[in-house]
Amino acid sequence: MDCTTIVAIGDSLTYGYPYPPEYSWVRTAGDQLGVRMVNKGVCGETTGDMLRRFAVDVAALRPDYVIISGGSNDAFLGLAAAEVTGNIAAMASAARTGGIKTVIGLPPPVDYREESLLAEYRRCLRTCAAESGLPTIDFHAALVDPAAGGLRQDLHTDGVHPNEDGYALMAAAAVAALRNLLTR
Repeated sequence: MDCTTIVAIGDSLTYGYPYPPEYSWVRTAGDQLGVRMVNKGVCGETTGDMLRRFAVDVAALRPDYVIISGGSNDAFLGLAAAEVTGNIAAMASAARTGGIKTVIGLPPPVDYREESLLAEYRRCLRTCAAESGLPTIDFHAALVDPAAGGLRQDLHTDGVHPNEDGYALMAAAAVAALRNLLTR
């Protein structure tokens, strides 16, 4: 087994809700890659909440990589894209200071009006990642319905949270992105 450690910090979509974390994309991706992946997803959290716990839940663990994935709860609260991007950029900066390589997880789609705000977050996060030279995992592309634009109907439990098949596709997206990074 590889001695690489990756921490995934996020919300319920990282945690794996409505299932226990053992069924999350984090666990599946770690198993498939043969690396240690630590799930630091907390249900209901915003990117601001994640930023506040970053030092304890990520930096203190001294992982090789961190995957920062959030924004869905921010969108349901109507937070501005600049605030969300700023929170994620601050976590990426803290990671860089600690010698941790950062990967940005782009939020998956939802079947609610907040999807338009999430689309704005994704645009800003792609720009921020490109400007900072950070890789991304496109969880949106993995789960989007190309015709309707929201979460594919066969991949969710409630319009926000993926079902087991949805989490498997998120894991596949993470594996593809991380495999490229880990083989460099």
